[in-house]
Amino acid sequence: MKILDGYLTRVATLAVFLTLLSLVSITSLFALFEELGESQATYGFLDALIYLAQTLPRRIDELLIYCVFLGYLLSLGSLAENGELTAARVAGVSPMRLLGGLIPSLIICLLVSFSLSEYLAPTGEQAGERGKQRAQYGENALSQKGGLWFRDGSEYVQIDSLEPNGDLIGVVRYSVNERQKLTQSLRAESAKYDEKVRVWTLYNGSSTELGNLTTQTTRFAQQLWQTPMTPKLLASQAFLEPKKMPLIGIHNQITFLAQQNLSATEYELVYWARILKPLTFFGMALLALAIVIGPLRSSGMGQRLTMGIFVGLGFKYLQDLFAPTAIVFGVPAIVAVALPTIIFALAARSLIKRYA
Repeated sequence: MKILDGYLTRVATLAVFLTLLSLVSITSLFALFEELGESQATYGFLDALIYLAQTLPRRIDELLIYCVFLGYLLSLGSLAENGELTAARVAGVSPMRLLGGLIPSLIICLLVSFSLSEYLAPTGEQAGERGKQRAQYGENALSQKGGLWFRDGSEYVQIDSLEPNGDLIGVVRYSVNERQKLTQSLRAESAKYDEKVRVWTLYNGSSTELGNLTTQTTRFAQQLWQTPMTPKLLASQAFLEPKKMPLIGIHNQITFLAQQNLSATEYELVYWARILKPLTFFGMALLALAIVIGPLRSSGMGQRLTMGIFVGLGFKYLQDLFAPTAIVFGVPAIVAVALPTIIFALAARSLIKRYA
């Protein structure tokens, strides 16, 4: 059995990564065409290539789950065509034992996915987005796009520019009372964060108190500013969508939004998708095995590839269908994320029971 497990691991892993290479090449080519279609004249071919290279880890991670399914479908189908899968079944190897032989390959794929999503992809995405915005809009990219806004309790804060070292340029804070009436505005030229005490220091600014009949303006050289917003949280909000953040970054964003009594459903969906990723990989592997030993046992590679594409698209459409239910109808994020995998796993179980 160890020989069979080792053989399955080699064949399946090779098929997954060859499929990944093919899909990444195709999608990267289309992504390059899309980047070259950007309207800004300052954003050229070299800028697009650099952006694609920096965001490649994220693209690989997004495709990996579908490549696992396609790779297993094609590799197991090839074994079935050559009679090797049939021989193993005749020898008394159960479908679940065959699935056990795929576990080492699944672990390799999960480790690759974890390394990409938690380390390489977020760093590359942030560098890529910074470089792209700088090429398109110059050094003050955020300012030209209206700046970065966030809410902090009863304050609404606007940031003109976020420097690579975490310093802020152009900070405006608007304070409102319980009736949402503006009571104070504060402007500062810059701000610097102290990691040790977790406090911002505002430099060269002015504060205006708005009374019922009068206003009073006070200038300052330095002023402390306490807020749960950190340079990392700001950089994530400015340059990264939730799906492009590392797990710890997503957790920090959820915590911050909860403190502000704001909805964090979009982040929770990504959070649970990342947590349940092993379950998703396992479910897709089970479905690939079920299809090969079931309806496509004697089919050719073309039919299996077509089936794989349609099933992969179906899985993505289910994900896209259930995700909005968490936002619109208040369905728990973990349920919306887990349902597509559960549906496909139950379908696989049904196929195995029928054909095994």
